[in-house]
Amino acid sequence: MPIIVEKKKGESKDDIIGKFRRLCLEEDITEEVRKRTAYVKPSEERYAKKKIIVWRDKCRRRAKNSRRHNVKR
Repeated sequence: MPIIVEKKKGESKDDIIGKFRRLCLEEDITEEVRKRTAYVKPSEERYAKKKIIVWRDKCRRRAKNSRRHNVKR
């Protein structure tokens, strides 16, 4: 789907470029381009997913432990 940014009266070029960049960020276009520019081996994809899962688990454990220590008796 194309991104169309129309110029309104009184808008500068910088304003229009800013709108375009924001729309690109919202649609994750830059992320998609990065993914498609280079081939990523399946093993690297699995490793990255595993790394994210481990990181989330670590954060959850840390949050759970901090809640346990903050209980007033």
